[in-house]
Amino acid sequence: MRGSLHTYVMRLRRLIGEDTVATAPDGYRLVIEPDRVDALRFLRLLDTAVEQPDPAAERRSLGEALALWRGTPLEGVGSPALAEDWAPLLTERYLLAVERRIDLDAAAGDDPDLAAELTELIARYPLRESLWERLVVELARTGRRAEALARYAKLRELLAEELGVEPGARLRRLHLELLSAGTGAPAAPAVRDEVPRQLPFDVTRFTGRDAELAELDEFLAGQHERSTAIAVIEGAAGVGKTSLAVHWSHRVRDRFPDGQLFLDLRGHSADTPVTPDAALGRFLRAVGVAAEAIPSTVEERSAMLRSRLAGARMLMLLDNAHDADQVRPLLPGSGNLVVVTSRSQLRGLVAREGAHRLALGSLDRRGATALLAGSVGHARLAAEPDAVAELADLCGRLPLALALAGERVSRFGGMSIAGVVEELRDQRSRLDTLRDPHDAGTDLRAAFSWSYKALRPDAARLFRLLGLHPGVDISLPAAAVLGGRPVRETRDLLDQLASAHLLNQPRADRYQFHDLLRVYATERLEETESPAEQAECFGRLLDWYLCAAAEANSQVRPDLLTEDVVLPELVGPEVHFADRAAATAWYIGERSTLTALVIAATRRGWSTRTWQLSWLLRGFNAERHDIDDWIVTARHAVEVAEAAHDRIGLQYAANNLGTALLRASRTDEALAALEQGLAAAPEGGNALSVAILSNLAGAYYLREEYEESYRYSSEGVEAARRSGQQTYLAHAELNLSASCIGLGKFDDAAEHALNAQHAFLAIGDEYHSALAKGNFAEALGRVGRFDEAMEHALRALGALREMDADYGTIDVHITLGQIQRAMGEEDGARGYWSAAVETCRRLNDPRTAEVQALLDELGG
Repeated sequence: MRGSLHTYVMRLRRLIGEDTVATAPDGYRLVIEPDRVDALRFLRLLDTAVEQPDPAAERRSLGEALALWRGTPLEGVGSPALAEDWAPLLTERYLLAVERRIDLDAAAGDDPDLAAELTELIARYPLRESLWERLVVELARTGRRAEALARYAKLRELLAEELGVEPGARLRRLHLELLSAGTGAPAAPAVRDEVPRQLPFDVTRFTGRDAELAELDEFLAGQHERSTAIAVIEGAAGVGKTSLAVHWSHRVRDRFPDGQLFLDLRGHSADTPVTPDAALGRFLRAVGVAAEAIPSTVEERSAMLRSRLAGARMLMLLDNAHDADQVRPLLPGSGNLVVVTSRSQLRGLVAREGAHRLALGSLDRRGATALLAGSVGHARLAAEPDAVAELADLCGRLPLALALAGERVSRFGGMSIAGVVEELRDQRSRLDTLRDPHDAGTDLRAAFSWSYKALRPDAARLFRLLGLHPGVDISLPAAAVLGGRPVRETRDLLDQLASAHLLNQPRADRYQFHDLLRVYATERLEETESPAEQAECFGRLLDWYLCAAAEANSQVRPDLLTEDVVLPELVGPEVHFADRAAATAWYIGERSTLTALVIAATRRGWSTRTWQLSWLLRGFNAERHDIDDWIVTARHAVEVAEAAHDRIGLQYAANNLGTALLRASRTDEALAALEQGLAAAPEGGNALSVAILSNLAGAYYLREEYEESYRYSSEGVEAARRSGQQTYLAHAELNLSASCIGLGKFDDAAEHALNAQHAFLAIGDEYHSALAKGNFAEALGRVGRFDEAMEHALRALGALREMDADYGTIDVHITLGQIQRAMGEEDGARGYWSAAVETCRRLNDPRTAEVQALLDELGG
């Protein structure tokens, strides 16, 4: 037997070269460049095509790959096991590549023979619906509508006979479009605008995991098109769950033409896990839902996402999930693919939702060596085989640790692999950590330290200080403030950190930590910088955001910049906003960070900065209808002001919280907060007491206790006049006008509304001035001055629309409907109330039922 084997090896060496078949301790090894194996070259070219940003370059790579195809893969190899494992994979990749190349040709419109090619492919693969879809589209595109309809009918008959099913949703929609479009051709599936493409960049030198990729391919192939496929990739930290999930998602993304969604759920992280409602909000915005239209509850958001994705073909990658409860609300409707990675097993998803579980372990020795070869090179590995084996073992053959080790070796050409091994031996904490994969905070501390130790001192210091930033996204100016350096210097340092993979850079001048790297940065910070130094740096960051928020309010709500809001000296980049739109855009981009800053300042017990920042966010919270953030920040401000016995801060914070709760129609809680604010006022009251009285009036108005509302608003007006506070006087007059309307004192209501309108204009508050004009119109309408009332209401509506203040239009639409109904114009009333209901529903406003009842009274 052994003699025969030697004979065969000798003959093989004569045929393909003496050095190609090498003797190894356990047998023989084929030493050959992967591109000399046509199947591997084929797969590499397909992966290269996927990464091409230019359609023409992608088309060339696809063409080069497809030119290698010779029919049935591995035919004649003589290995049934090899053919069984690899032939289906190669065939599927071939078909996906052909379909993508056809889509590119169709989009370019330069190939007249696509229909013939598709017909030939369908003859070979008659049950592949994606080929039929492209054929129908191509026939319609070239004016052969009757043939397209005939092909659909043939497919329907074939599927009924062979499988007993109807064509998929996309083909059925295509059929309906053909029937209703006359001679018009439906759009080709390759041309799709505004489709979310959120997958992270694929790993350039992804290696190994062939068995896992094949398992995922087999799982997906076995899923029915109308089912929701869920794959759970679970394993220890650093085992490569995300890399595998991203790589496989890129491989199959063309099968999900409606887009790809991605989110790091931060389930095992030093940061708070992403809540289902926050995740749903991000996904809904990604699929085109306006921020102000997103419902407030998890159940409603989940239902909206399922509705938006019903019938779609979308891939959703949920990274780093904590448990099944975090994932379930995010699951889309039928026809989509969900890939979940987690350090937990997510048994509930497997048991209840039928998810496919893939348990990912460490790489084997061959896979670990191949991963290192990608960054170090085969020659250097061959020169130090013992050190390579020990390095793989010290890294636990975890892909992230191996990648970082390989990068370090390749970056310093004079460093030996044995030198890296020696460094690892000295890291006692690393060895302890690798023995405990359940400790999410310290899994790869030593691996992170290799890159950290190679940084210049100023870059290392910035890395540590960034651990103080509480938000998900870190802007370039914020990093400059934390580091206490100019923006240009900071950009260079951030680039160094991103190059060392110590930071992610999702877009220009925006940076993010991986969860474990944030933990590592915090550990290094606590080890290096004293608590006083940390407090100084975080205080600098908080003060900069406080000044930025004040500058933004100078364009939006200058009245919030009261004498009690004493701003610190600005340290860091200058902040300036050209107009209201620029200020609002800044708030939208920094919203999550601003909320996180308030929470972080509360934890430090910094009362003044906390209530001031929360107070300066209230205008944006109100106009953008960000009620959840508003309540959270205001409640934290109340908490820290109470603990610090800060009566002025408590007065502002409680008033702010009460106002937010009023907007949410939580009147009992609002009254309690407002009474707390009033009790915190100095003896005899102060200017802010006027605002609280005014808000108390608003609370009682919502409860339809108009006498109490009138009493508080009247007290507010008198107190504002005594104090000379024009801002509070304007709000008190506005609330007094509403109270008078509730009591039927319409002439008084008109007077107070007009006073409020003029007072708001005097302080530059156009938004509330328009609301006051709306109250004025309602009062006029109640006394039969319909023409004047319509004129003023329409002016108020126009002003609010010009400011994109949809929330404010609700009351004005209601008023216009009331005036029209009083005039006998029921069609006009119906139109205005319908507009009010639509806006209420879009903003999840509690007045929806009230306005719907008005519509129902009209009938028809």
